[in-house]
Amino acid sequence: MMRFPTRQVTLAGMFIALGVLFPVLFHAIGAGSIFLPMFWPVALATFYLSLPVAAAVALITPLLSTLLTGMPPLSPPIMHLIMVELIVLASITGYLHHHHRWGLFWSLAAGLFFSRIALFVATVPLAELLGLPPALTSGIMVIKGLPGIILMLFIIPVFVNRTTHRRLF
Repeated sequence: MMRFPTRQVTLAGMFIALGVLFPVLFHAIGAGSIFLPMFWPVALATFYLSLPVAAAVALITPLLSTLLTGMPPLSPPIMHLIMVELIVLASITGYLHHHHRWGLFWSLAAGLFFSRIALFVATVPLAELLGLPPALTSGIMVIKGLPGIILMLFIIPVFVNRTTHRRLF
């Protein structure tokens, strides 16, 4: 049985709460899927938490958000797509940062890149199932979040660096 320090569990709860709250705020102003508000707390969690705890945050956040707010929706299965993306984001970013000592920017960039690839791959069968053009639907889903990704790449590494004094690059 794995034991996690109280600090890890407390921070995980905070990141999950932020992952539920941010989308509500962003969707209230119509900027939800463009700025990827659920991704921000999960991305931050990868730098402050161990890899298993950050992965748990990535798994629990969309589930809890769906249960509490109805976002992301279960049908069409957007929640499932976001869950895949967030787990890939947390796993890749956390692994590269904690185990290979990549800088904040590069580990986050790699995690975001591979989460977008996972979204593209996961969207293809879903689009076919819904009778939508697979490549076009997948491409639109990937491109739609680029403003949020660009902002995350500029803001998150600087924030983490200022709060923990870790390498940016």
